[in-house]
Parts: sequence; C-alpha cells; structure tokens
Amino acid sequence: MRILLVDDHTLVRRGLAHLVAICVAGAEVTEAGNADEAVQKISSESYDVALIDIRMPGRDGLELLREIRSSWPNLPVIMLSSYDNPEYVKAALGEGAAGYLLKDTTLEDLGQAILVVLSGSGNVLSPRAIRNLFQGPDPLDEAAFVEVPMPDTGLTPRELEVLQFLVLGHSNREISRKLFLSEKTVKAHLAAVYRKLGVPNRTKAALAAVAIGIGTPHGLASLPTQKLLSHRHEVAAGPAVDPDEPVHVRATVA
Repeated sequence: MRILLVDDHTLVRRGLAHLVAICVAGAEVTEAGNADEAVQKISSESYDVALIDIRMPGRDGLELLREIRSSWPNLPVIMLSSYDNPEYVKAALGEGAAGYLLKDTTLEDLGQAILVVLSGSGNVLSPRAIRNLFQGPDPLDEAAFVEVPMPDTGLTPRELEVLQFLVLGHSNREISRKLFLSEKTVKAHLAAVYRKLGVPNRTKAALAAVAIGIGTPHGLASLPTQKLLSHRHEVAAGPAVDPDEPVHVRATVA
C-alpha cells in the first residue's frame, strides 16, 4: 500500500509518516512538503491514498484536493488537519474529500479510516468535526430541542429522541447516559431510525433529519446536503455498522 503524506511542517510530517507506517501494516509512506511537490510525486508515481494537511503556504490543501480530484479522480484523499472549523469540513466535502480527520485522531482510528477509504466502503469524518458541523454560533439548548414538534416520519417518540441527540453530535455512549438506556438499546433504536429514513449510517441520518426539519442546526447553508442525500436509499451491503469514532459516510460528495 502506497500512501502520500502532504504537510508543510517537517517534524509533524515525519512523525505522522512514522505513525502511519505503524498503524497500517505494509504501508509505504512518501512525504511531500507542499502542494507542488505532491503534484510532482503523483505525476510520476501511483498512490493508493493521500493524506493532506488543509492549511499550507502557497497552494493550500483544498487547492491540492481540487487538482487531484480533477486530474487523478481515482486517488482518494483524506484531509488531515488540526482545525475542526466547519467551513473547512464543508469545503473539503464539497471538493470530494474521502475523509476529514483531526490530528488528535488515535492511531487505531487513523488506521481504520485509511482502510475504510481504501475499501471504498465509505468516507470518514472525525466526530468532533461532525459535531462542529452541526453547531452554529449559538449553542443549541438540548432541553428545548427535545420539545420541538416533529414531522411525521414514522419514528417512535424514543427514536426521535435518539435522533435528536445524534444530530447534536452525541456518541452512543452519551445518548445512553442522557436517556438512561443501555448502549445496545440505543444501537437498536438507531438501526430502526436508519431503516425508516432509508439511510445507512449516523451521519446520513443526521443530514436526513436536517433535510426534513428535525432539529435543524444553524450554519449549514453552504453544506452540499442534497449531494449527500441523493444516496439516501443506497443501503450498504453487509451487516449494519454503527461506529462512533470515526464516523463512516457511505455517500461520496463529487
């Protein structure tokens, strides 16, 4: 497996390259210090996946992502950043990134994310990035959030409660504590939510909830929601998977 790592900070890049080699068995990591160097390497050699820092001097990671998607559309790109700014996440998804991970991601999650993207089974997003994506400048009042009248979706009151907390970015463990349920029960409710909304995972369930007005968060105007929701009824083959970290997204934004 050949991985291209693009980061302008030498020490950070070297450290990340070492960690990637540890968490992904058999990985051969090539480093690039900027977008131009990355393009030169991609032009002369083939890679299975690229990990790109979003903020770099000169051409930034988003510009590099845009060029890769245009010239090498089969090369999946995971944005790897210290910034969980929702505008960066929206822009990366809009440009076709296969994932957006924060640099405080655990080794286990980083390795899993790379394997998920390589398998083509979904995109990956750090939970904190997703949470910030659904939060506006004014924090939502969770108590008031639960009291908002809901449209008819076929969901039970308990399923609606679980979905509301999911939209707020809570993990299964956090939802179980807030609703005094076991994690197993929360997962069962989420499975029912996915089935009734026609979606394969928690991220698309949250986006579907936003689209039909269930707990609509602030600040999502520029998010390419329709592109993500265009695959709402494409249920992934195989057993249902409901990971908390990182979040796997079945649809790919082109």
